[in-house]
Amino acid sequence: MPATVSVIVPTRDRPESLADALRSIAMQDLPGIEIVVVNDGGGDIAAALPLGVPGVTVRLLSHPRPRGQAAARNAGLEIASGRYVAFLDDDDMYLPGHLERAIRALETSGADVVYADCVLTEGRCAPGGLPDVSPCRYDFPYDPGMLAVANFVPTSAVVCRNPAVHGPASWFRFDPELPVLVDWSLWLRLIHDRGWCFERTPEPGVVFHRALEDVAVTGRTDAHLDQLGRYEDAYRTVIARWPVTPASRVARFRTLFLETFQIAQTLLATGQRLVPFAYEGALRVLYDGFTGRLDETLVPARTAAVLAGTDPDDAPPVARMTTHPLTHPATHT
Repeated sequence: MPATVSVIVPTRDRPESLADALRSIAMQDLPGIEIVVVNDGGGDIAAALPLGVPGVTVRLLSHPRPRGQAAARNAGLEIASGRYVAFLDDDDMYLPGHLERAIRALETSGADVVYADCVLTEGRCAPGGLPDVSPCRYDFPYDPGMLAVANFVPTSAVVCRNPAVHGPASWFRFDPELPVLVDWSLWLRLIHDRGWCFERTPEPGVVFHRALEDVAVTGRTDAHLDQLGRYEDAYRTVIARWPVTPASRVARFRTLFLETFQIAQTLLATGQRLVPFAYEGALRVLYDGFTGRLDETLVPARTAAVLAGTDPDDAPPVARMTTHPLTHPATHT
């Protein structure tokens, strides 16, 4: 009998966080879980594997040399036998009930992909629990136009149908040629090339840990500027694959997103710092502007203020919870 869901976990040399991630999967109250761990050129991880848990099967793939997260996830997809496929990075964790809620939503809604809200934190928390302090969340209702502007669906939040159960699905792959944004590139391909439907489950399902060095980018360093440059180059590559009408709302907000990179690079190049969770704050501003919750003309100034930590609002966009209902506007042109 095939597994209910296959959870693909790429990892390399983070055995302690991997153990927590795998324990959070094994704690899910769902029968028929297959965990596919892909050790991407790292050291021994046998001690981290949750072996002997009733209803949970663990499969291990090992790459002799690192091939990157995209290739690691693809290797896991090739052997995943579950009716559904989920993903979890080795430094993230599932919250109780996540897989059950997501699969129930898939079975009742007719959607092909369900994503849950994510709680972001720079501090570690125990499997099954929420962090004591959560500065922000990925809690964005689905908007196909905005998803064509920027990604608000983290990989660890996604549970979807497994095309391989119904036949070859070589098109369901992450792009190993992209250094970053491989998840966003795949979501756009599923939507625009395959007609897949996405739906959000508005309940926290994942704890998305951010390393301290990723939370706040400080100082004038070539490494940080190079990192921003890699993201900008990958972003330009992805949007070139799915062009839109130049005068469209999506095109305008893609330009605004590119300006976000320029603002961040200018701040770093002049010795200033980016606030903690700067990316999430800028993404919230763009999302609010695109969906009409913020005047579009205010987006550039608000983005610059959020990145620099000078936002005048008492509750800056990064800290707000979205409470508006799920909407499904028309796709972009």
